[in-house]
Amino acid sequence: MKRVYLEITNACNLNCPFCTYKKGNSFLSIENIRDVLLQIRPYCDYIYLHMLGEPLLHPDFEKILRLLDEYDFKLQLVTNGTLLYKYPDILDHKCLRKLSISLHSINNIEVSSSYFKTIDRLIENNTKTVELRFYDQENLDEKLKSYLEDLKLRYGCSDTKKNNSYKLKDDLYIYFEKLFRWPDINDPVIGNEGTCHGAIDMIAINSHLDVTICCLDPQALNKIGNLKKDKLKDILESQEYLDYLDSFRNHKLRSELCQRCSYRLRFK
Repeated sequence: MKRVYLEITNACNLNCPFCTYKKGNSFLSIENIRDVLLQIRPYCDYIYLHMLGEPLLHPDFEKILRLLDEYDFKLQLVTNGTLLYKYPDILDHKCLRKLSISLHSINNIEVSSSYFKTIDRLIENNTKTVELRFYDQENLDEKLKSYLEDLKLRYGCSDTKKNNSYKLKDDLYIYFEKLFRWPDINDPVIGNEGTCHGAIDMIAINSHLDVTICCLDPQALNKIGNLKKDKLKDILESQEYLDYLDSFRNHKLRSELCQRCSYRLRFK
């Protein structure tokens, strides 16, 4: 397995229009997180700390980083960046492989000038890979357009091998992508044939400890178990999980949510 998504909280301090699911107020305890990480460790090196929610809202976020350091995980962290000022040394953590800051999250909302100053401090002498995300580039408000142009003037901008990704300097990138639609069980069916990286390359665990095959399934409609009552080893050996693997490998969509998901169309 290439990665596991772990939603340490489904709470968020923003209300972005492109995020269609209602946020909650659930936080995994540090004890739960420790147990889950130990169960994940035999299967995977890479942890992504999100589905919904803003991970930096977790009151034990620094302790979580230290656990990831201790267990030798590689962390991909996605954040809206509004709370990064609380963690000026975040790039010093051994576990952190990549920090992605979703600047599009602050589109059309008021943020103080310190928001951009915090990001600038991180990227001026970044020691880890940092990616600045500007999704929905055509509709950025003036403050984001201005910041984007300032970045290009400061660092220059060159192509990379990755689509929609551009290099500013060593280990600093900007990334553009169109906003995608979250899959919704109430959407019309697109088709029952296709594949996905879900189940094959990744699983996700939400803040209620439901295990699902997909990082875009925070409600766990494709639930394969729950870590309150099941061990991850048993879940990954269950017939339910194996059936998902088999169906994706044979380009069949057994899940009603998958049949309605437009995001999976990018996978051939």
